[in-house]
Amino acid sequence: MTEHETAAKRIPLVIGNGVVTDGLELFIAPGAVRIVDGLIEQVGPAAQLRTDDASFIDVGGRLILPGLLNAHHHLYSSFAPGISPLGPTDTFVHILENLWWSLDLALDEEMIYYSALLGVIESVKHGVTMIFDHHASMGYVHGSLELVAQAFRRAGIQGLLCFETSDRMGREQIERHIAENLDFAAQSAGSDVYGVFGLHANLTLSDETLQRISDAKPADMPIHVHCGEDRADLQYCRERGYQGPVDRLHHFGLMTPDSILAHAIHLSERDYQLIADIQPIVVSNPESNANNRVGTMDRSRITHYLLGTDGMSPDMVGTLRSHFLLGHTVPFDELQRVFFADRYRIQRHFFPSTGGFSKGMRADIAVPDYVPIAPLEQSNVLGHILFGARSGHVYLTIADGKILYHNGNLTFVDEQKTLEQATQIARQLHQTYHRIGPFSHDPAGGG
Repeated sequence: MTEHETAAKRIPLVIGNGVVTDGLELFIAPGAVRIVDGLIEQVGPAAQLRTDDASFIDVGGRLILPGLLNAHHHLYSSFAPGISPLGPTDTFVHILENLWWSLDLALDEEMIYYSALLGVIESVKHGVTMIFDHHASMGYVHGSLELVAQAFRRAGIQGLLCFETSDRMGREQIERHIAENLDFAAQSAGSDVYGVFGLHANLTLSDETLQRISDAKPADMPIHVHCGEDRADLQYCRERGYQGPVDRLHHFGLMTPDSILAHAIHLSERDYQLIADIQPIVVSNPESNANNRVGTMDRSRITHYLLGTDGMSPDMVGTLRSHFLLGHTVPFDELQRVFFADRYRIQRHFFPSTGGFSKGMRADIAVPDYVPIAPLEQSNVLGHILFGARSGHVYLTIADGKILYHNGNLTFVDEQKTLEQATQIARQLHQTYHRIGPFSHDPAGGG
């Protein structure tokens, strides 16, 4: 019987002979996790949980962790490696115009699906079982989020999806962006992959558009937005009479505790105060920030935040390591809060049965492909993750009790055939991208 068949038939499954830990208080070595019908039934010593009625996977002393979260991703960037900018990249806006906005305009139906599927595959191979994705495909809007969702469902991972509403295609296109966000949210409500409302950034959204979004969006539908990523975003808001990007969003009634603010680097005093008062979900993206040379989030002003990759990588362990190094050795207690405690809290907010190893929770598990040699105890788990499991590649990924990846093998897709098809699609995308050329725009339709 294959691993996939075992999971599908819901025979009890035990993942054991490893160090079971949530990075906080739970630490059992050697420990095991028993899974029944896709849920955590029991966590305890490996010798007690290994029974004749269950299938057993021996992880050989590796860490057994709750599945990981990428809190800000762009799966449509999967085909970006190797694409050369079409012009200068000396400013953040030039990076958008001469690379990303031409790329997302080139995407068609097949490209959207395969870029999402490739991104999901690579995420699963890095232990990620939940993704908050921010999608853009300005040449293919209607139905684009459903294509992305199909890739999530194929693997069985959870996520939040949104479409990047922006005035950069002209204000006549705004209604299409709004409709895609609202339609997908309505269709996907209550599922494991559902919709929130996506906005690009203040600097490509007019006051008229923000008011239209505020009027159209249900009050309880969170936003996911790039916020203060570059100084241009802050300056754009100030030129229009607002104190900053958070202040502007708040003015239009778009700021709530479950708003997802990516980056949050270039902010005003008023913005920081609003964040402290409202406590939205802030997501730092250290590798992307370094790549785009936009600066770093002020951790003295924003103490609760999550980590994302902004399309740079599927690797959350590698991102944690980059955050530690680029942040000039972020204290371990802060890293622990970000990577474990705050992450679990936000995962449970959007998907209440996830984010830990408590009995009855959905069985989402990541086992890094790293066997500790030095002593491992509760106090140094984070150090082992940072400096031992630093590549982020995993030995085993489980989502909803199903084995998705084990010892180098995917169970939910034929990886070789997928890569062969994706190679052809990527070639077509690169050709279309160069045919489109640099993107020329008036940042927010002249608003």
